[in-house]
Amino acid sequence: MFKRIAAIQILTGGASMASFTYISLYAREISLSNLEITIIAALFATASFLSAYLFGRAADRYGRRRTLIIGLSCASFFVLLQAVGMNFPVLAGGRLLAGIGFGMFPAALAVYAYEADIRMGKFSSFASLGWGLALPISGAIAKHVSITAVFVFASALVLASLIISLNLPRIREARFLAPLLPFKMILKNHRVLLPLIIRHSSASAIWVLWPLFLRDRIGLDLFEIGLIQATNAFTQFTTFYLIGDKVPPKPSMVGGLIMTAIAATSFILIQSFPLFLITQVFLGMSWSLMYIGALRIMLRENDERATATGLLNSSISISALFGPGISLIIVAVLPHASYEGPMVLAAVASALAALYFASLSLLQGRDKAQSNR
Repeated sequence: MFKRIAAIQILTGGASMASFTYISLYAREISLSNLEITIIAALFATASFLSAYLFGRAADRYGRRRTLIIGLSCASFFVLLQAVGMNFPVLAGGRLLAGIGFGMFPAALAVYAYEADIRMGKFSSFASLGWGLALPISGAIAKHVSITAVFVFASALVLASLIISLNLPRIREARFLAPLLPFKMILKNHRVLLPLIIRHSSASAIWVLWPLFLRDRIGLDLFEIGLIQATNAFTQFTTFYLIGDKVPPKPSMVGGLIMTAIAATSFILIQSFPLFLITQVFLGMSWSLMYIGALRIMLRENDERATATGLLNSSISISALFGPGISLIIVAVLPHASYEGPMVLAAVASALAALYFASLSLLQGRDKAQSNR
């Protein structure tokens, strides 16, 4: 069972990152503006935000395996639609549907793995491995075939994961009917969700124009951009797999937030390709530590695990929605700092988020200690 779940993680992780990395470059290839690229990113994030929570809730109610299979079926088709986006309306619609597809299955898969007694660090590592394996391949496809062929490649990866998912065994599952609007769950988990949103919103402002920054400012070609992303991905895989289950969740999350601040600062200071690879090591470790810490806290402290995981993924998606808005404001107000402005913001925001989470966790620990006396 573990090998099948790992394979699904590798394939869907690779499909997601390949699609994400080349969407803005393809949009520029068909002469879309930075504003239109930002709108497309916002549509994807909105769709992912809604889909991740709603299908996480569905997985708690109707079952993890069933939701996983339905999600992968839809995603394999929706991802392919991006390849026919020859203008802004069609590409925007395709990207919106891809957002729905990529949001449908991750919570169901994560909780299926958790209830099958698979460690979350190792489980999460294989999505990053998929990024690392798929990006050099997609980079070569983009360079030697076409960027639209990358979306066909991504769709094929999701389709392969669907075929594997059909052979997953049925396991005993706890079923819950979570409320449609999870106000109590949000309040219960705000110390995890708010720092994550703060960090990821500011970081997402960087990622909107990230491939363009690497190409136009740093001077990388399409294959080198793939290697940059692959370095980040392989670092995440190593961090998740080797230490993701060993570091306690709270220190893991704080460490990830602090390392994000370091990584964002390094993007401004380093301008050469070999040294830029080192920045991706910091970036990969920062995300791995923060995410696995947040995921383990959400799974341990909530009975409705799929809903809680969906809420965590929705927080990531809504952060990706805020990111384009932040980037748009910076582009409008400080056009000459359209690349560096979000990097400074991400560094400061991540440091503040670390302070916020650490302070609340310390207070929570003191309250528990006093209540146990």
